[in-house]
Amino acid sequence: MAPVWSSQPFKALYTVFVLLKTPPTLLLLFVRYLVTRFRPSPEWSIKTSLVCAGMRALFQYVVATRSQLLLYAAPDKAKDRHTRIRPHEDGSYHGVLSACQEVRPSEVDAVWFPGPPPTGSPDAVKQMQRVVLHFPGGAFVMAFGHTDMGQDLSDTMAKHLRATNTVWAQYRLSGSPGTCFPAALQDALTFYRYILSLGVPASNVILSGDSAGGNIAIALLRYLETGQAGIEKPLPTPGGVVAFSPWVHVTRRAGLDYTESSNSDKDMLVPALLQWGAEAYLPDGELSAEVSAYVSPLGHPFRIATPLFIHAGTAEAFHRDIQRFAGEMTDLNGGLVEYNETAHAPHNLLLAGKGLGLEGELAVAVDAACEFLEAGRNGRGH
Repeated sequence: MAPVWSSQPFKALYTVFVLLKTPPTLLLLFVRYLVTRFRPSPEWSIKTSLVCAGMRALFQYVVATRSQLLLYAAPDKAKDRHTRIRPHEDGSYHGVLSACQEVRPSEVDAVWFPGPPPTGSPDAVKQMQRVVLHFPGGAFVMAFGHTDMGQDLSDTMAKHLRATNTVWAQYRLSGSPGTCFPAALQDALTFYRYILSLGVPASNVILSGDSAGGNIAIALLRYLETGQAGIEKPLPTPGGVVAFSPWVHVTRRAGLDYTESSNSDKDMLVPALLQWGAEAYLPDGELSAEVSAYVSPLGHPFRIATPLFIHAGTAEAFHRDIQRFAGEMTDLNGGLVEYNETAHAPHNLLLAGKGLGLEGELAVAVDAACEFLEAGRNGRGH
C-alpha cells in the first residue's frame, strides 16, 4: 500500500514540511560536525558527513512520496546524444528473461557521452572504441538524471578507465505492472545488443553498474556466461565488468537486513528505500532457484570467463555482503575476479565520490579497475 504522503494534497503538505525542516537540520548538523568525534565516522570530513545526512533525507522523502523521477532528466534533453532502442524480436529473451509472463521486453533510452560513435566508421576505428555501458543505481525504483551524474561518470571513465564513450542506460524502474524482475535484465540485454549492433567488438565493451545497477550488471554477466544454452547464435561476453557497491543480497526483508548490518546507522541509504525496492523488484510468489540467483547473487556464485572488478567502501552497510560475494566468486574463478575496497568510504563511491569530497579515492579505485581489466585484456591474469 502506497504511503498517504504519495497522493495530493498530502504530498504537497509533506513537501512543504520537508523544505522547511531540512535547511535548519543540516545547519545544526554542520555545527555538530565541527567537532570530529560527533561525526558519524571520525575519519569523515564535514562534507562527507553532511552529504550522507542530506542523501538520507532525500531518500526518505522519495520513499514517503513515491517520487521515483524526482532526480530524473528526460533522455530527449540530450538531443543527438539520445537513442531510442527497440528490443530484438528474434526470441533472444528466453530462459530467465521470460520468467514472468507479464514482463515483456520494452523500448529503452540510451544517452551517450560525449556522443554516439560516428555512423559509417571504418572497422579500424570501431576496433579502437572502448564503450562503458553503465547501469545507474536507485534500488530498482528511483531514477538518477543523466545531465550531471552522467557527465561526471563519463569524465571519470574517460580519464581513468580509458573509455572513448559511455552509455547511461536507464532501465525500467519497478513499481508498476510489468516492471518487476526480469524487466531490468531484459533492458540490460537490449542495451548490450544495441552496442554490439553498431560494430563495437564485445571485447571493447565494459559493463558497469553502481548499487542496484551493479546488481543488474552482474545479472547480465551471469546471463551471458551461463544463460544462453540452446541459443543458435549466443552473444559474446564483454571485455569486463565493473560493479561499485553492488546490491548483492536482495530479499523480501531488505529493510531489516539493512538495519541489522554494521554501518547502517551512518551510511547514506535508508531501510525503507531498500524495502520498497525489493518489494517492487521481486516477482510475486516463491522464487525459483534460478531467479533467486539472478536477483540476489550472494550465495550463488557462477563461473565466468570475463574479468569482474568489485568495489566496496568499508563504511557502507553493504560492505560485508559485497566482500562475501566477491570471496565466493574468487573461490570459483580465481584471478578473473578482483575485489577492491576504499577505507572509510560510504556507499557508492562511483557516483557519489565527487559530492562526498572523495575525488582522490574515486580516482584510485577506478585506476585499479582499469589496471585489472588491462591485465585481463593482455592475457596476464592478475
